[in-house]
Amino acid sequence: MNISRRSFVAASLAAPFAFPSLLNIRTGRPWKNEKIRIAKVGCGGMGSSDLSEVAKHKSVEIVALCDIDRRQLDVLRLGSKDKDGKVIAPLFASAVAFADWREMYAKMSDKFDAVVVSTADHMHAPIAMEALNRGKHVYCQKPLAQGAYENRRLAAVAASKPSLVTQMGTQRIATKWRRYGGKLLRDGAIGPVKEIYAWTNRPAGWWPQGNPRPEGSDPIPEWLSWDLFLGVAPVRPFKDGYTPFNWRGTIDWGTGAFGDMGCHMLDVPFYELQLGRPLTAYCTPVKPSTDQFPESESVVLTYAATPKTSKSGLTLKWFDGGQFPDFKAIGLPTGWEGGKGGEDVVKGDGGVILVGEQGIMWFPIDSAWARIFVDGKAVELKPEDLKSSNHWHDWIDACLAGKKDACASPFEKAGPMCESLSIGAMSSLDPGKTLQYDEASCTFTNSPVASAMLKRTYPSGWKVENL
Repeated sequence: MNISRRSFVAASLAAPFAFPSLLNIRTGRPWKNEKIRIAKVGCGGMGSSDLSEVAKHKSVEIVALCDIDRRQLDVLRLGSKDKDGKVIAPLFASAVAFADWREMYAKMSDKFDAVVVSTADHMHAPIAMEALNRGKHVYCQKPLAQGAYENRRLAAVAASKPSLVTQMGTQRIATKWRRYGGKLLRDGAIGPVKEIYAWTNRPAGWWPQGNPRPEGSDPIPEWLSWDLFLGVAPVRPFKDGYTPFNWRGTIDWGTGAFGDMGCHMLDVPFYELQLGRPLTAYCTPVKPSTDQFPESESVVLTYAATPKTSKSGLTLKWFDGGQFPDFKAIGLPTGWEGGKGGEDVVKGDGGVILVGEQGIMWFPIDSAWARIFVDGKAVELKPEDLKSSNHWHDWIDACLAGKKDACASPFEKAGPMCESLSIGAMSSLDPGKTLQYDEASCTFTNSPVASAMLKRTYPSGWKVENL
């Protein structure tokens, strides 16, 4: 797998492939029994789950696999052995393997119809954008992109292509619990919303944050294409532990707890309240670092009014790494968490509280119904018989049916929300200061250091049209 590196010629990404509107990419006729051909970029970790779920759809054919870790590709294409030495057959023996997604696009663009992106955050935008440029449907893991500008551009380009179906990988949005919470907000159950409180226990040992950049370097494993992992990020020596998971807390590659978990908790409130971009951001960190996001933090974002918010606008208050809102001060009654295990539901992965002019709503991340309180008392609710669906298959079905608007998290909606998350995450680079966000330029007017991560410049060999 020792294929092209940083010297790969960017010109090979030229000549986008035209996609017939709402028709089969190969026959020019409506989809019937043909399979949609998918190329998968990033096959380990969440990428493994994405690949497994997508491949289960009866109308999917996996034609190409791309990963910087050759071991992942070997298992999928060549098979493996269990602990007893028994051979496990490969799942995708016929798929063509690549280490470099640019080479895959250049050599196989006419052989696949859609792309699923499950890489480190900093590579989402270039891989997803080039797929759009080439007329491919795209499913991209959350957050949609790392920087504010990248999110803005992905949303805009997706909107400009009526034949392409996009979906951000926030699978929880397809559950009956989040659909119910969304309906309550849509119906105005607590009136215009003036405050949002959101929290997660992450990183909480899931990945490191708040540490200085490690010194020295370690030998690059022969199975790892380290330069392809770095991609559009600044060059740095390899250290054991950076990949496949711990990159999430590193500023060059991830978005920290805010960008990672905020997608799962804030997507429905953002969409239903029609929030725009923040006006200001203010971060109070614990154990800040120049290499990683803080070990723990609270962030305050302010928003202009929308038809669904208070006329004075809305304030979002975020907490992570073991910090939580003051539930009593918000107006929640003692014991509101519910019965046995309620505390775990409330303070586990995370949750959201929305304060409206007519009540307060607890919107859990999943596995529990939303609850509403008025004047400190719980309101009896009767959740409707809503159904959960398969988020991955929703996207595939929409591709096959040519229904661009059928997905819950299309780029047009996910982009603005993830732009906000990027703003919140990167405010930690200039803490203790009210940062003024300029929507037109996707930068902070009073913080060059934080702005640099909102709108990045890609190195030579990695530039992509429309970014």
